[in-house]
Amino acid sequence: MAISGDEPDAFHNLLDDLVCHILSFLPTKMAYRTCVLSKRWALICTKILDFHFILPKISNPISSRQIHSVYAVLFRRENHIRKLRLESNHGCQPSDVYQWILKASDLKIKELHLDLNLVQPTFLPLKLSTLESLVVLKLTGNIQPKFSYCSEVYFPSLKILHLRFLGLNLLPFLSGCPRLEEFLLHDVLVNPSIKISFPLLKRLQLVLDISPDASGDKTLQIIVPSSLKVLDIVDFTPIKYESLDFFNGDLAALIINKYPDFDSLYELLKGISKVKSLYLSDETILQFLSMEDNVEKLSRLPTFSNLLNLEVDISENCNWNMLLSFLQKAPKLKNLVIENCFERTKDAGWEVPSEIPTCLTTSLIRFEFIGIQDMKTELDFTRYIINESSKLEKVKIFPQGNKERMKRSLLKGSKKSPALLLV
Repeated sequence: MAISGDEPDAFHNLLDDLVCHILSFLPTKMAYRTCVLSKRWALICTKILDFHFILPKISNPISSRQIHSVYAVLFRRENHIRKLRLESNHGCQPSDVYQWILKASDLKIKELHLDLNLVQPTFLPLKLSTLESLVVLKLTGNIQPKFSYCSEVYFPSLKILHLRFLGLNLLPFLSGCPRLEEFLLHDVLVNPSIKISFPLLKRLQLVLDISPDASGDKTLQIIVPSSLKVLDIVDFTPIKYESLDFFNGDLAALIINKYPDFDSLYELLKGISKVKSLYLSDETILQFLSMEDNVEKLSRLPTFSNLLNLEVDISENCNWNMLLSFLQKAPKLKNLVIENCFERTKDAGWEVPSEIPTCLTTSLIRFEFIGIQDMKTELDFTRYIINESSKLEKVKIFPQGNKERMKRSLLKGSKKSPALLLV
């Protein structure tokens, strides 16, 4: 139905603050195009708090209109801004970025996001490192993690720090953020010995690889504060973990691809044994659930006394009996999710254990199996979980084969209600 000329458009009655909020989700170039709509919209554009500039690769960055538009928008601004996000793939010069950040610092910026792939590294103005208004800093690309004319930094108010692919010395950042609550590090390490210690940290995410040129000790020391709630580690390095004890948070997720020995993995799991929710990738669980000679070592693992939620990805060589032994280490487990990451070509077989894991008889209420195959071992294992879990309230199965046939097979000879099983 067409709208008559006497009726206002959809945005006519919106408050300026709401329109500014809507425009903040657009790249700044697109948001400023709305100025042609009316004088009111031109005024609104001067009130936008969040700026997002995308500068694609160009042949002559010095004379680029897009670069001049960034200067025009920022240097005409007099009021404070909240966020500046710059993305560039050889679309500007490091000196341009330096000037834009300097101006943003004058405007008391709160969030700075840089994703840069420039010919030369970008240095950050020293003024940024002492800016009390800055609470979020996210850096990706060839940005020097040190400031011009200074090798040390101190961010008095910074709460969120993300560093991706910087590939340089991290010590200036790791020692200059006393109020940091969230830290993400995604990098190929040149200096593989790292100490992470932030007294107020709540969330820590590490995605690590190691440079072929790296030398010296390969250790990661994490001083875990009582405030830490979420720990997420994706590790492709042979780094050994130290000082991870007393992590008493809500969630830990591990994807470990290269471990020199079982003892190193054991120390890491020991350090997170008080966690409430745990995710283990198939690479991680392969370290101790796929090797027959690890049965004795598995008995050394600590008890996860607070663990309520467990999600595991399983590999083609998963040892099902050892998986049950691991469940024995989680006596209060309530929710179990298993995801099959491989299509099996042969049936591994398993034996009914002599001892039922405590969580099955006392606490498990929800069980999911994603990618279950129509193979005897997987069906027997799933049937065992269903039949031995006395508190079970819901079972969800996501099969790769015939759903109805699999459901009948799982409930065959079972006293459980068919309504319990959702396929």
